[in-house]
Amino acid sequence: MTEPAAPRKVQQALVYLAALQGDDPERVRKTHGLAQRWRGRSAEHERAWLEAEQRWQLVHRLAPQLRGALQPQACDVGRRRVLRQGGALALLLAAGGWLGWMYKRTAAFQQDLQTAHAQAPQALALPDGSQLLVAAESNLRVRFDHGQRQVLLLHGNVFFDVAHELWRPFLISTRLGLVQVLGTAFTVSDRGDRVQVAVARGRVQVRDLQGGEQVLQAGERICLDGQGRLGSLRAGGRFGPDLAHWQRGWWSFTDQPLVEVIGELNAYVGRTVRVDPGVANQRLTGSFPSDRPEVLLEALPGILPVRLLEQGGERLVVPR
Repeated sequence: MTEPAAPRKVQQALVYLAALQGDDPERVRKTHGLAQRWRGRSAEHERAWLEAEQRWQLVHRLAPQLRGALQPQACDVGRRRVLRQGGALALLLAAGGWLGWMYKRTAAFQQDLQTAHAQAPQALALPDGSQLLVAAESNLRVRFDHGQRQVLLLHGNVFFDVAHELWRPFLISTRLGLVQVLGTAFTVSDRGDRVQVAVARGRVQVRDLQGGEQVLQAGERICLDGQGRLGSLRAGGRFGPDLAHWQRGWWSFTDQPLVEVIGELNAYVGRTVRVDPGVANQRLTGSFPSDRPEVLLEALPGILPVRLLEQGGERLVVPR
């Protein structure tokens, strides 16, 4: 069993963390070097640093009204001065032993959610303040611990509006790659072919199975193909652009490949719709009621050079 770090070491780490929040970039840079060397001196120093990060983040999340009062003052980066200054902050954080206990009680969280065919979008509020909106025929697992927040998307389409936390990253794992939140609202969709990621606000980083990476800004989207490789970055294409739009029961497609549109539609219609490869990459722009998916299907021949066929109990979208 790992020994806990000495309270004095945790207090030292807290003061370094306080100094790193200063406004002077040069002082912050020098303090960062000091802090890194301090962490590397022993395993106990590293344990103290991790404990300090947890306490710092807990106060940030539970008592935002204290942030102004606790803002660290500019300080000299000499080690002794760093450890002398901000003492009130360190004492406040380190003295609150109950914070560490409460953190252990509240940090762990897990929930599984599976939505049914044609079900209206399901809202899910997470304990960190993040909001999810889960489309029909979706299956996901949410797992939080003291080190990270993670969602495993097994299948489906989810809108994420993620609350910022300084010390716990928010990750979405899919069968074809990983999405890391950099402060944002976005969708991740896996309907069995490719995985789609589209950003409505902020930024995300997408990593594929081959080691490739791409940062997406607001209004950009990208896909991970069936081999887990990043496709081309597309600007302007959005899928479910904001939470309010989904809540009103509307799909919104902007320059969306038809195969992806039908993949989403199939989570709502009574009979499966297939797309001929010859029209799979036709692009659709428009808004349609998600509670009446037949409206979208019937409108397709008037928008794109396609037609609908009945074959073997299925409906096909084929070239006109």
